[in-house]
Amino acid sequence: MTKLVHHIDEMCTLLNQTTTSEQSLVKALGDALNEVDHQLVQQIRKVALEHQARRAEVFLELQALASTIGMFPQHQEVTYVPPANDEQAFFPAVGDWRQAVQNVNYQDEVNYHLNTASSKH
Repeated sequence: MTKLVHHIDEMCTLLNQTTTSEQSLVKALGDALNEVDHQLVQQIRKVALEHQARRAEVFLELQALASTIGMFPQHQEVTYVPPANDEQAFFPAVGDWRQAVQNVNYQDEVNYHLNTASSKH
């Protein structure tokens, strides 16, 4: 009988030690979760502030755009600077667009695209 009491006392001691260690683990887990929770709240606040700043910036852009609607840009005079020598000469194509349209043969364009499409198949 004394052996049984001794085993019961050992089991109670072991159970108390396990309970104490489990309680310390649960407390450590709670502390860690609280820390992570605090960090998450800080990050959410940071994202919210950045979002507000972007919204304010977009709002200001939209206000600036709205204030310019209906306004014509100021005419800026373009000046021609002649090249230093003849090799640097660049003359942009200047002409009448009506004449260019008359020079286009639409039938040739259609035939070209039909022939190109048929040769690919």
